[in-house]
Amino acid sequence: MIIVKGTIPLDREDREEAVALIREMADSSRRESGCLAYEVYLSVEDPDTVVLWQQWSSLEALENHFASDHVDAFLDVIPDYIDGQVISERFDVRAESSDATGGDVRDESAEPSRVHLADNVVVH
Repeated sequence: MIIVKGTIPLDREDREEAVALIREMADSSRRESGCLAYEVYLSVEDPDTVVLWQQWSSLEALENHFASDHVDAFLDVIPDYIDGQVISERFDVRAESSDATGGDVRDESAEPSRVHLADNVVVH
């Protein structure tokens, strides 16, 4: 599974229009093959910052998303509403379980007992 977290700082005067555009893009993205979740939040610390949280079944699904017409249209318009630096992070999440000897065995089909977000970050 691929997780993408993005933050988009918005111009305060145009925030409502930008949020509407982001909402449309999220709705279209949720209908894509391989999209497991596409969530949009306003930051508690800065309500002019949108946080995107996406889950994709595979890297291929994410690449198809970025190649879609609705993403192209969104990327043509959203720069007019941005006030600051956009940050995007991608995480490759794999399931891990222990074998009889206590060693870790990766099994993409197993229920995850732990997920790796990065080499040094494990969520239990």
